[in-house]
Amino acid sequence: MTPNQNVIIANIPAAGKSVIAEILNQYGLDRGLHSGLRLNSMACVALPTCGLAFAESERYLPELVSRLDSALDEAGLHEDAITIRMSGCPNGCSRPYVAEIALVGRAPGFYNLYLGGGFHGQRLGKLYRESVDEEQIVQILSPLFQRYAKEKAETEHFGDFLLRKEIVRETTHGKDFHD
Repeated sequence: MTPNQNVIIANIPAAGKSVIAEILNQYGLDRGLHSGLRLNSMACVALPTCGLAFAESERYLPELVSRLDSALDEAGLHEDAITIRMSGCPNGCSRPYVAEIALVGRAPGFYNLYLGGGFHGQRLGKLYRESVDEEQIVQILSPLFQRYAKEKAETEHFGDFLLRKEIVRETTHGKDFHD
């Protein structure tokens, strides 16, 4: 299990690879059924499990990703890997602050939206909008997805694009996180 919640099956002898492939096929795990956004999503448990949470996260993120997948499909970005992380409170148990798109719970149904983190978790994002609800999240991100589809460099990740186009400024030091 990786820090990004991916399972790596390693050190399989050549003779055993067909067995693993058969198991993956049997359970539909070998198909590209999910979007690049869904495959790179992560949430903390949040409400009602965590007493510190202000908002939903684990139970809500799949629904939000479905809405965002529609916007990504319209932009032709269904396969593009984009990291999105959601946390029910500022403690950030799902490590939202390093995601390309991050949502941090403020109150039930409202989140702070951070953008521009690194795809590989190597850079902090910036606060882009405070206290946004689902409609606002979709309204904000949909045009950014369209712009990304039209203007991105060939191998450029979404967070890198947001920095290059100066939609958000890079956090180069912890002290400038809120600048």
